[in-house]
Amino acid sequence: MKILITYAYAGVGHKKAALAIEKALAGCNGVEVKNVDILDYSNSLFKVSYPGVYLFLINKMPTFWGLFYYLLDARIVDFFMAPVRKFIHRLNCKKFIEFVKSENPDVVVSTHFMPSEVISGLKERGEFKGKLITVVTDFISHSFWMARSSDYFIGAIQKTKNDLLRRGVSLEKIKIIGIPCDPIFGVSKDKQALAKQLGIEPGFFNVLIMSGGFGTGPIKDIAGEINNLEPEIRDKMQLIAICGKNELLFHELNKMAQGLKVKLKAFGYMNNVDEFMEISDIIVTKPGGLTITEALSKALPMILVRPILGQETRNCKILTGYGTAVKAGNAKKVCSLIKKFATSPEKMISTRTRIKLLRYPDAAKNIAEFVTTQKT
Repeated sequence: MKILITYAYAGVGHKKAALAIEKALAGCNGVEVKNVDILDYSNSLFKVSYPGVYLFLINKMPTFWGLFYYLLDARIVDFFMAPVRKFIHRLNCKKFIEFVKSENPDVVVSTHFMPSEVISGLKERGEFKGKLITVVTDFISHSFWMARSSDYFIGAIQKTKNDLLRRGVSLEKIKIIGIPCDPIFGVSKDKQALAKQLGIEPGFFNVLIMSGGFGTGPIKDIAGEINNLEPEIRDKMQLIAICGKNELLFHELNKMAQGLKVKLKAFGYMNNVDEFMEISDIIVTKPGGLTITEALSKALPMILVRPILGQETRNCKILTGYGTAVKAGNAKKVCSLIKKFATSPEKMISTRTRIKLLRYPDAAKNIAEFVTTQKT
């Protein structure tokens, strides 16, 4: 059985979801798996500009991005814009189309809407006969995800299912299995041994601050606010900052740490985020689909900051509605919430209990099992 997993690298989450499914499929017999980024099979200008424009908008013009996101999700706007978007994708991804035709996989699993849309077009034109499974990597989808010729849509929770039904996806096409993350996030490890291995001092209330693969977010401001807390609380805390690919932020935090009273340990892009989550008591993060899924798998309470207007504000609303996370509008509020969690064991326990309502630590494994049952 030939399986093609595909994504578009516009944020690390889609790639991580694809890798998680690939890893889960590695243990299946009689399966040949390839995992590709559609942008590697597009023209060079499109490959650079696609993630570049997205990052520019969310970092420099987030309000414009949010308006753009919601406008294009309106049914009447999508009716006119979808054909234009499909044409642009098809025009720029000709090598990907030829690759899919030459590989002719039995099943394509897509963790980003662009390859889903391209392959859905191939199915509509009779140029691809295999199955297409679209894995929605946020709690609520968007009109971009509506690749109508998908054989199945895999969603996270009941609200995802309701949203897909509202968008006209038939019930038999929807499978609620969860957002896939690396199965390692469902594995418990010895916290003390891990802390020693990672160079983290034991015996502190560990606050993990993450900013996504591209290193965005108010990490420096948060560290500064926590540094100003009363000593009896501050001295029991330890900040662990993961800067992603933002090398400037990494160096700035290391320099900043020398003048702080609170313990601060900065790291760059890490492949063992599960271990950092394992030793942490709470996480401060943007509500990207994969990061929050990983945190849920680790039963880690979340403080959500600077959600991108659009998909992340929708994720944020879901998480806070379930009581698995709290939202902070600025660094001062983050500091206040961290203090509340650090001084209230009852709040920690109740939040971890509610997290169990949204946890799908075996999502990647269950998706892999579902994919291998498909016959063309």
